[in-house]
Amino acid sequence: MEQIHDSGKNCLSILSTKEYNELYSNSNSLNFEAGELIVKKGSPVNNIYFLKSGIVELSLDQAPKNQILSLLFNGEFIGINCVFSTAQYRFSARALTKCSIELLDKETFAKLLKENGTFSMAFIQYISWVNEGFLNWQMKLKEKNSAGALAFLICEFQKNFDSNSFEIPLTRQEIARIIGFSKESVLKNLADFRKEGLIDSNGKSITIIDASRLEEIAKYG
Repeated sequence: MEQIHDSGKNCLSILSTKEYNELYSNSNSLNFEAGELIVKKGSPVNNIYFLKSGIVELSLDQAPKNQILSLLFNGEFIGINCVFSTAQYRFSARALTKCSIELLDKETFAKLLKENGTFSMAFIQYISWVNEGFLNWQMKLKEKNSAGALAFLICEFQKNFDSNSFEIPLTRQEIARIIGFSKESVLKNLADFRKEGLIDSNGKSITIIDASRLEEIAKYG
């Protein structure tokens, strides 16, 4: 079966050692604290941001209370769908947790795309996956009730951590803002999920006990 390149890290793995070293010889490492703005809407697209560690939220503007477009996890590019299509970023990116970013040179990246057809195809697959993810996030959250939205978010973390036990490094208020419901509804739904045996939780730690039922709520709630 043809491999689908559904992460930036997966896409970069196509590069040869020589190409990888060429790309990273022109890069810079940056660190951001939780709450810091990484990319401001309207800023010029001069480089490519690769998220080495941490969680980033994309929003329509730089203010923390603006509409959330999506979350990005380790191994993703930030704003990659703007890099070769527009001169400015169309949304803002903010660190939700401590983040480590590799700032890649746009021209070197473009050169490697021209020279390496396999890398170029992997990049096209990745861009398609990113755009589908944007639509998926928006459509699924907008049509959900509070339980469905929370279940969807928990399932997103489970997929990205590839484990049924993980930590959501967000406050209940931040979770509420991301899914578009009140903090009270988040607390109530978490309590309901525990009572129904869907999850176990202790602070920010979550263990999914009944993944199939939780996915049903995420899909139909």
